[in-house]
Amino acid sequence: MIKLENVSLSYPMESKPLQVLNAIELTIEEGETVAVLGPSGSGKTSLLLLLSGLEQPDAGIISLDGQTLSQLNPDQLADLRRDHLGIIFQSFHLVPSLTALGNVALPLEIAGKAGARQVAQQMLDKVGLAERQHHYPGQLSGGEQQRVAIARALVHRPKLVLADEPTGNLDIKTGEKVSRLLFELNQQTGSTLVVVTHDEAMARRCQRVVKLADGQLIETESTREATDALSA
Repeated sequence: MIKLENVSLSYPMESKPLQVLNAIELTIEEGETVAVLGPSGSGKTSLLLLLSGLEQPDAGIISLDGQTLSQLNPDQLADLRRDHLGIIFQSFHLVPSLTALGNVALPLEIAGKAGARQVAQQMLDKVGLAERQHHYPGQLSGGEQQRVAIARALVHRPKLVLADEPTGNLDIKTGEKVSRLLFELNQQTGSTLVVVTHDEAMARRCQRVVKLADGQLIETESTREATDALSA
């Protein structure tokens, strides 16, 4: 379970702090799929950063499976991300000196998992990059790099997937393949999915939609109602 209690976040500015999130209250159950919608600059990416422990709130409590993130030291947070989280951000953060295969296998190799390369090959095949596995990031297009990053984030079958516009740089066919992969992981392993997206088709596949506006989070139980309101 993910729980945010009265969580606020601001960033320092020259004149006064920029308030990004204000008194957020949100609970996400284990295995739930949640889409986060809202205009650019509304704090969607900041929310994912908080959930991953890469940012700390100014106020409030964030807990994952009963662990309060602010009480964990940097090494404990790194272990949490390595073992239980799959993070897909718009910046791919691929290792330029490793091939696509090497990048995807890296989390498994760090964790000492047997057969890391074989599992990584299977994941690259699922995102349609089997024939590009020996290419380096600099030899791949932006969309291909994004698919490598997605494969790397999912290769260890994480309990929680945080995805920031995972289909944003992809064509419709490839985007549907990636979307299907995210929801298959949820169905097969019971993983929790929190996805920031402008893709209404992906949002409708989620069990619940929440919308950010002016630093406030508005929770909507009906996926159809939320996406219809966004496109109105």
